[in-house]
Amino acid sequence: MTADKIAANKMLQRMIVDFTTTELAPLDMIIDKNQDYPEGLFQKVVDNGLLGMTLPREFGGAGFDFIAAAEALNHMAKGNASMAVTLEGHFKTVEQFLKYGTDELNQKYLPTATKRIFAFSQTEASGGSNPAGISTRAVKQGDNWVITGDKIMITNGGLAEVYCVLAKTEDDQMAVFVVDQDMPGFSFGKREDFIGLRGTPVGEIVMDHIVVPSYHLLGTVGEGHDIGNNAHDDARVLMGAVLTGILEHELQIAIDYTKQRKALDTPLYELQIIQEKLTDIAIAKQNTKLLYEDGARNKVAGEPYSEVAAMAKSYGSRAAVSAGDKALQILAGYGYSREYPIEHLIRDARAMEIAEGTVEKMNMEISLKEVNK
Repeated sequence: MTADKIAANKMLQRMIVDFTTTELAPLDMIIDKNQDYPEGLFQKVVDNGLLGMTLPREFGGAGFDFIAAAEALNHMAKGNASMAVTLEGHFKTVEQFLKYGTDELNQKYLPTATKRIFAFSQTEASGGSNPAGISTRAVKQGDNWVITGDKIMITNGGLAEVYCVLAKTEDDQMAVFVVDQDMPGFSFGKREDFIGLRGTPVGEIVMDHIVVPSYHLLGTVGEGHDIGNNAHDDARVLMGAVLTGILEHELQIAIDYTKQRKALDTPLYELQIIQEKLTDIAIAKQNTKLLYEDGARNKVAGEPYSEVAAMAKSYGSRAAVSAGDKALQILAGYGYSREYPIEHLIRDARAMEIAEGTVEKMNMEISLKEVNK
């Protein structure tokens, strides 16, 4: 890494920390309570250029690599995990444009990715992270494709304006198409009332015979399953970064509390039983950080990263839930109170035991990769 690149990354991370400290962290509890971002907050994300963090300069972005983006989400999640997950969903989708999009498609859409949220749409009522059960159809008509179907539980569904949609063609091959909210036949459905990551909108899109040009196809017909897997891998690395931020938040709350409270005349942090809990959280935080950083480095280097991405999400999500429980126990009655954010951090982390493939699915993938080495 060149000196200029190192300096630029340091500047980016300082900006993210400052933005998180001044704009996000003070609103963390409010975002969870209101299940939405306060008015004007998302515009500040746009105005600070955060949507274009990973976008190449030729498209108007900042041109930072995946390593820098993951580190930025780590810092951001320490202040508010919902906004970090909103950016994770956007970044993973932009990555699919960069890898699979044609020049014509990318020239049309990527310059708008600095102001418009992008989302990847796979899940249906009939099929979640396993695409075999999806029913969304793409029918070729002349130089166009006609898309019909219903996608649910989309990260940023309702906030995003551009969607990469996994569909089956007439011969049951998988393909991914780019659909814009401004296209005739597009509409939004319900927003999910989830218990965690409550600022991140998760919603439904309905596509009623939407006509898209042929160049709106990502990759090739038959490549949809691979594109979906690639999007999952990218998301899991970034989720590891978000989970590291949650773990750091949990640890900081617990440490601050043990410095303020005493058992008779002994500060809580001097008690061995408390030290054990703090140590467990600190080790879990560092392990998750090492996993996601390894995944990000491998991706940038063009090396395999699917397995370590699954490890970052599987280990990190379970560790963050467990760490939240330990922090809650340290705070005792206060930990069980909504006055402190511990309880919502547990709910936030719990979401990531499910999203982008369940922990059980991650563990199956990891074990099979190990057996087949």
